[in-house]
Amino acid sequence: MQDYFGHHENYVLTHTGDPIFASVQGKVRSPEAFSSRANFIAPVVARLREVMAKVSLGQNNPYEALAEVAIVTPLELDDQVAIVSVVPIISETGDIMQVPGTEYLHVTVRYIDEDLAHEVGLPIELGNVAFNASAPTGELTGLPLKGPSGDVLAWLVWNPERPGTDLFAKLLPILLVVGLMGGVFLMLIVRRLLRVSGELQTSEEQALMDVKALKQAKIAAEAADRAKVNFMSIVSHELRTPLTVILGYARLGKNLRQMPSAKRLDVLLQQRDIDATLVRGSVDELIQSGTTGMEKISRSGEHLLFLVNQLLDYAKMETGRLEVDPVVCDVQEVLEPVLDQMKILTEQKGLELEAEIPSHLMIADVTRTRQIIINLMGNAIKFTDSGKVSVVVTDSEQKVHIDVRDTGTGIEPHELEKIFEAFHQADLSSSRSAAGTGLGLSVARELARLENGSIDVRSKLGVGSVFTLSLPKETPETLKEAA
Repeated sequence: MQDYFGHHENYVLTHTGDPIFASVQGKVRSPEAFSSRANFIAPVVARLREVMAKVSLGQNNPYEALAEVAIVTPLELDDQVAIVSVVPIISETGDIMQVPGTEYLHVTVRYIDEDLAHEVGLPIELGNVAFNASAPTGELTGLPLKGPSGDVLAWLVWNPERPGTDLFAKLLPILLVVGLMGGVFLMLIVRRLLRVSGELQTSEEQALMDVKALKQAKIAAEAADRAKVNFMSIVSHELRTPLTVILGYARLGKNLRQMPSAKRLDVLLQQRDIDATLVRGSVDELIQSGTTGMEKISRSGEHLLFLVNQLLDYAKMETGRLEVDPVVCDVQEVLEPVLDQMKILTEQKGLELEAEIPSHLMIADVTRTRQIIINLMGNAIKFTDSGKVSVVVTDSEQKVHIDVRDTGTGIEPHELEKIFEAFHQADLSSSRSAAGTGLGLSVARELARLENGSIDVRSKLGVGSVFTLSLPKETPETLKEAA
C-alpha cells in the first residue's frame, strides 16, 4: 500500500489504540514511532471510532457497513502539512467474524508536495498545479485545505484554463445584438403584461366593491324589510287602540237604554210619585256617562288623526312632496302654544315642565316647527316616568337652538343615529312602554332639513336625553330684505 499510494507513513492500531506496526519513508520501524504522531492523530481516531459505533449499532458482523467508513483530513505534523487517513481494517469477504468495537485501524500519512500536486492535477489536466502556504493571486485559482478545526493549512493552486474566453470575445457582438433585441421584446411583453395586470386589478377591485355594495344593499334591504314588518305590526296596534275605544263607546251610545243610569231613570219615570231630585241625579249621571264617552271618542279620534297625519307626512317625504313655508318669526310665539298644549300631558304623568325661552327671531315654518317640537316633547314625556321635561332656547351667531331635555331612561349609544330612521324604534318588544309608529323623528328631521336646520341628540342611560332643533337665525340683512 505504501508503494502503490505513495504514503510516507503507515501505522496499524489495535482496538485499544496501541500501535502494533509502523512504517516511515518506506522502512519498517518500531511501533513506538507512532508516539510522535499520537497526540495529533488521536482526535481523528476518536471521530472514526464514534462513526464506527453508530454504523455497527445493532449488528453482529457489520463488515459491509464498515467498508464504507473512513476519515481523511489535512493535519499539520512537524511544521509540515499532511493528508491523514484513518480506516478500519476489515475482512474483504466477510468470512472472518468481527465483533463491533474490536476492529484494528490503518493510519496513513501523506505529506503534500509537488508529486502529490501533480497526481491531483494530472487526471483533470490542471496547469501549474502546486501546494502553497498562501492564497492564490493574479490569474491563479485555488482550493483551501482546512484542518479539523476549520483553519486553512495550505492551498492547492493552479493556473486555470479558460477556453471559453476567446470564443466569448468573438461572439460578444452577436450576443449584444441578440440581447438588445431580446431586451426590447421582453420590455414590450412586460409593458403589455403590466397593462393587462393593471386592468385585471382594476376589474378585481371594482368587482370587490360591487360585491361589497351588493352585500351592504342586501343587509340594508333585509333590515328595511324587518323594519317594515315591525312597522306594520306597530301601526296596526296603534290604529287598533283608538279605534277600539271609538267603536266601544259608539256601541255603548247605540245601547244607551241598557246603561245602569238609564235603567234607573226609566224606573223613576214609571213611578206615580216622581222625585225630581232623584230624576235630576239620574239624568246628570246619564249625561256624565255620555260626556265621558264622547271625551274618550274625541281623544281617540285626535290620536287617530295624528297617526294618519304622520303617515301622510312620511308618504309626502318619500315622494319629495313634503313642503315648508319659512317666515320670520319669534321663537316665543312659536313655542308658547306648544307648551300650553303639552303641559296637560306632563301634569297627567306627574312631571315638572320647565321652560327658558328668551325672544329670538328666526326663519321657520311656524306650523311645521310646532309639529317638530310637539313630536320631541311627546317623546320626552313618553319616556320619562319621573322628574321633569325642559325646553331651553339659546342662540349662536347663525342659529337659534331649541333644546328639549328630559330625565328619562336615555338611549343606547348605538341607537342614537338609528332612531331617526323610518320605521325604527329603540324598543320593539311586545311589551314596550311607549306607543308610536317610529316615523315621528324621521319626519321631524326631514322637516328641519327643509327649513335649513338640523336635529341633533345626545343621551346618557339612566340620566336622560337632549334633542336640539337648530334653525336659521334672522339677521339684520334678512330683516331689511323682508321689509
